[in-house]
Amino acid sequence: MNRRDCFRMLTGAALASAVGCQKKAAQSKSAGAPGGAPLSPQLSAGHGVYRDATATARINFVHSNGARTGQLPEDMGSGLAWGDYDNDGYPDLYVVNQPGPFGGKPSGPGNRLYRNNRDGSFTDVTEEAGLELLHFGMGAFWGDYDNDGYLDLFVTGQDGCRLYHNEGNGRFKDVTKSAGVFTSGWSTGAVWFDFDNDGWLDLYVAHYVDYPRDIASLHLSPIHQYNLVVPPALNPRSFSAQPNRLFRNNRNGTFTDVTGRAGVADSDGRSLTVTIAPFGHTHNCDLYVGNDLSMNRFFANHGGGRFIDRSTQSWLSENKGSMGLAVTDVDGDGVLDIFVAHWLGQGASLYQNLLKASLDGQPTFTDIADPMQLAYITLPMVSWGSAFVDIDNAGQPDLVVVNGNTLEDAQDHHRLVPQHPFLFRWSKDGYHNVAGQIAPAFDQPCNARGLAVADYDRDGDLDFAVSCNRGPLKLWRADGAEGGNWLKIALQGKKSNRNGIGARVQVTSGGRTQTQAVGSQGSYLSQHALELHFGLGTARKADQLRIEWPSGRTQVAHNVPARQWLKIREEESL
Repeated sequence: MNRRDCFRMLTGAALASAVGCQKKAAQSKSAGAPGGAPLSPQLSAGHGVYRDATATARINFVHSNGARTGQLPEDMGSGLAWGDYDNDGYPDLYVVNQPGPFGGKPSGPGNRLYRNNRDGSFTDVTEEAGLELLHFGMGAFWGDYDNDGYLDLFVTGQDGCRLYHNEGNGRFKDVTKSAGVFTSGWSTGAVWFDFDNDGWLDLYVAHYVDYPRDIASLHLSPIHQYNLVVPPALNPRSFSAQPNRLFRNNRNGTFTDVTGRAGVADSDGRSLTVTIAPFGHTHNCDLYVGNDLSMNRFFANHGGGRFIDRSTQSWLSENKGSMGLAVTDVDGDGVLDIFVAHWLGQGASLYQNLLKASLDGQPTFTDIADPMQLAYITLPMVSWGSAFVDIDNAGQPDLVVVNGNTLEDAQDHHRLVPQHPFLFRWSKDGYHNVAGQIAPAFDQPCNARGLAVADYDRDGDLDFAVSCNRGPLKLWRADGAEGGNWLKIALQGKKSNRNGIGARVQVTSGGRTQTQAVGSQGSYLSQHALELHFGLGTARKADQLRIEWPSGRTQVAHNVPARQWLKIREEESL
């Protein structure tokens, strides 16, 4: 049975499968992996495949400084972003910080830029790059907005945002106000994408709530959740939502706010995370916004610079606490699906794209988290950064999710309750958490927030960095998957934007097709490396490689040898 048939069977019996997966979870403790999922040879129970490489990488970063004061911005944490800012072929890492208690004076370091030394280690080059920003930081996002071949950097925070232009000499220049993208509100997630397909990256910025600097002036009532008192200063419902912003690139280094004209303000949404992808039949990138305690929004890109709110029609209008997003083609049908990480007691969602069965040609989605065994196991967790990763290069969409509670320890109100992460491996009967079997060092409780994925040592498997709220950053190196074959693809646009963000890439090998989109995985306040990674298993080649560019152009290559990095330029023969 292949993946597509498996999903059709599972979604046809979702209710029965949901009950069965609860029973199976309780019965699986003695199996080789939770749920009885067999481990592949590379992932045998006695050999870990993710190792803590933080010390050897010479990264010494601790999030925040000083005592926790019980303010909402403190508990939301910060993210991190992989991007090759110096064009040496190795991804570098930018980490966002909160250098002191909310509302107080900075008492620790600001954001940091770690340059990849290409030998498994990193060097802190923040000062020489001009990027030490002392602010109450949230997220970071790389994108080449002026098509000069160098990645620029956008940073969000509770006290506003920053745009840094990459000068090409290792230094960055703050161009926030001159570029016209400054907003004073609490900015959280963001995404670079070319919504009008003119070849230049535009910028969508998510905003959370109107949170005052002087919380003592508010007179709010506490609420009770899970037998604990939640102070009003920690409850997002205590504060008004802020509208999001869409900035169109003027192609001269400046941007224009076109939010109202495009129809994507989402004024009632307490937005935390956002992603883009061509979810429909066209090459236009749609916009999906994850909101906290307010309805998620799906804005379909209808061209001409306008979006249509199809949240209800697409069945994506859930009203939960959405923190992390991840996008890939889970069921192998050639269209992109969405994973959503949620707050405590809500369980994760896995939205299968039913585009091929759509009567009107527009994507609709159905939540298959229950039959895929993702809903029940995630109920006790507060889940944040998320990413689809092929942990053993088998060509399957495995999934990593990091967790950390926002409820205070009943014995110590200055401390939040840490939680274990998930490392879900795909199998024919659903997803199974194998973190304890293949990555015992990783399977430790912490207050994780940001997650960003990249092959930082270029050895053919996917590593990841995790930002822990009020704790040390961790770099996890993948070992053991190199035995499986793989293909990495980086794009360079000509008519499309320079990074190829929004391009749909399909790799067919061994009778199975994998589909991904450049820049589409949302995570939480974080950004993965832009190059795409495809596991090929034992296949020595990809039978077909197909690229659908944002410009509408399609490129196809056949019999592409495995185990190589490909940099593909638009309008060049493959």
